[in-house]
Parts: sequence; structure tokens; C-alpha cells
Amino acid sequence: MATQEADRGPGRTPPSTAARSRTARHDTVAPGIDLLPWSAVAALGLLGFAVVTYLVAVGFGFPFDQPLLDATNGLGQYMVAWRDLSDSANLPLIAIGVAIVGWLLWKRRGREALLVVGSLAIATAGSELVKQMIARPRPPGFDNTELGVVYSFPSGHVLEAVTVYGIIAMLVWRSSLPRPVRLIVPIVFTVNIALVAVARVAVGAHYPSDVLGGLLAGIGFLALFVIATELLRRHDATKEREDPKRVEGSRPVA
Repeated sequence: MATQEADRGPGRTPPSTAARSRTARHDTVAPGIDLLPWSAVAALGLLGFAVVTYLVAVGFGFPFDQPLLDATNGLGQYMVAWRDLSDSANLPLIAIGVAIVGWLLWKRRGREALLVVGSLAIATAGSELVKQMIARPRPPGFDNTELGVVYSFPSGHVLEAVTVYGIIAMLVWRSSLPRPVRLIVPIVFTVNIALVAVARVAVGAHYPSDVLGGLLAGIGFLALFVIATELLRRHDATKEREDPKRVEGSRPVA
């Protein structure tokens, strides 16, 4: 007891409420991530997308396209379910994206919200730009009037599903939610993305190589988002160490 009192003796004051709050807040979020693997994922995803895009542009015949298209013909009895899954990656994803931004703004994490808006805008606009540049027709027999989009490559539904669901999974993983929840959510979203990918081929809207292109681009964009938010998180942590009197309302990236 005497030693403890001496440690708090003259010239020493107990930690301030703000300091304790900062420490507690950092203890409630997941630790930082290693940027090197995510940088490799971003590079491989975007490079893979570039390679697939080039091959489609020069008319390369992917050996798995027709066999997989033929295989999905046997799924016709489940067409209602496939169409529902396909549609779930269209307008509902827009609503989910808006909800993510609104939640981040409500949590006063405006810079993260801007990163989400930027990521989704670039992914969507980039997908449509590549569609116009490559001008790959959709598979024979598909009714183009259903979507109002003539061209096929890449699959925007898959690209946006990977980006949106991946962002949610990353926000959940970095949160203070119980570990089982942080593990289950990414698994559920991964399964959902896989089902959307199959659905886009099953309904005849895309070749499998279109889906592959959308998947690779989505992985690349998601990895870039993870890297950007981690750099933001580190920047906030550095600022807080340098300025212990930082305003309490300024929240680091979680």
C-alpha cells in the first residue's frame, strides 16, 4: 500500500478521465492489420482483372465459359430463386450502401463514410465504363431489356456485391462485437456472393468469365478500401499520441 501511495505521491496525478476513456476506447476495437498482405491482394485482384479484361477485348475464348453455361441449364427448375438472388445484388445493394454511409455519419466517422462513397462510386462507374469499352454482348438468348444494359463484361452485380458486403464484413471485423459474430458475418457474406455469382450465370445474364472479372475487380477495390481505412486509423492513433488533449468527440477509425 505504501508503495502504491508513493507511486501516486507528490508530482504524480492519476490518469485523467479523458486518458482513461481513450485507453478504454482503443481496447474495444480489433487490433490493426498488416498492410502487406492486403497490398498483395489489391495488386493481384486488379492485375487479374486487367488480364481478364484484355483477354475478353481480344476475343479470347475462355474454355470454361460454355461448359459452365451448359451446366447452369440444369438449374432451370430453381429459376425463381436464382432470379431473386440475382435481383438482390441490384437495388437492394444501393440501399445497403446508403445505410452504411448513414451509419458511419451517425457515428461521426465522416472520413470513412467518404471512403465508402468513393469506393462504391468508382466501382460502379468503372464497371459501366469497362462495359462500354469492351462492348461484349450478353450470352445468346438473354433479354437485354430486363436490365437496360446491353453489354456483359464485367458483372457489375458481382463486383458491387463483393465491394458492399466486403465493406460491411470489414467494419464488423474491426468492431467490438463478439468474436463469433465477427467470424460468422464474413462467412455468410462470402456464401451470399458465391450464390449471386452463380445466379448471374444461371439467369443467362453473364458468361462465367464476366463473373470472374467482377469478382477480381471487387476484391481489388475492397482491398484498397481496407488499406485506406487502416492508414486513416494509424494516422488517428499517431495524432492522439502526439496530442493527448485531443478533443474527446474525435473518434478513431474502428
